[in-house]
Amino acid sequence: MKVLSHINWNLFSIILLLSVFFSPSLPSYGHLYGYNFQEWRNQKDNLLIQFDTDPQTPIAGNMSTLMFSVQNLRTGQHLQNFTARIAIVNASSNNPISVFVNKDGVGDFAQKYAFPAGGTYEILLRVDSPSSIDVSRFTVFASSPSFQVMNLVYLLLPIIILLALLGVAFAFIVRFVYKKK
Repeated sequence: MKVLSHINWNLFSIILLLSVFFSPSLPSYGHLYGYNFQEWRNQKDNLLIQFDTDPQTPIAGNMSTLMFSVQNLRTGQHLQNFTARIAIVNASSNNPISVFVNKDGVGDFAQKYAFPAGGTYEILLRVDSPSSIDVSRFTVFASSPSFQVMNLVYLLLPIIILLALLGVAFAFIVRFVYKKK
């Protein structure tokens, strides 16, 4: 027991916490990972489709990447030999904006796209495999410059309120000090 008494437990716990906090997260090969991807499952056809965008919130007019992962639901292996069709639909008008075809579907694939305006879009993915035809739907919000300005204001609002409260407190302290003199 004397050996354990010489260990500085505070230092040990800090090192352990930092090693857990700063350890890299290593994704599994080929599948989408993180906290923000969307999934679509079809138990009957044994199909799992994952979808994500890069950047997480696309900006209207800037190039973004739509990423898809098509997998066997039971085994987690990538689906092979399929054709994928991607349709991008403006959610407010329900009219397709763009349609892309990926003929050599092999599990993971991506499509570059620049959303024309801010708003909500639906991404429809049709997967034609030898055994089935499946259509999945995902939702993407594209930010516009006006949304970005509004988000900046909302991010800065707590700082502005804090600075205003500190200014008011400083003014009362200065007034109180000068009133006593």
